[in-house]
Amino acid sequence: MRAQIVFVGLLFAILGFAAGRPQDAEEKSEPMPYNYNWEVNDEESKSYYGHEEKGTEAGRTEGKYFVWLADGRLMTVEYYVDGESGFVPKITFSDPNFAPPAAAAAAA
Repeated sequence: MRAQIVFVGLLFAILGFAAGRPQDAEEKSEPMPYNYNWEVNDEESKSYYGHEEKGTEAGRTEGKYFVWLADGRLMTVEYYVDGESGFVPKITFSDPNFAPPAAAAAAA
């Protein structure tokens, strides 16, 4: 019984050491380009919001998200992340009479 406890303890110690070691520079992979977007446009609930984003092979991320506010304006946040810059946003608001585009008909 004691040998089993020692074995289990050693096993956890080895697994903890392997999981906690730093990554070598050789193990880091290059950024993969990607593109995605999503949108909600529901006339009944007066909901209009969404997000678009793309990443490049160079590691730069660009995107925007938007939401139709209760006061009738559209708030848009355009942003990028490039190297050490961190998250750099630019926030804009449309005029108060913004109307979302007509919602696409649901697929039959």
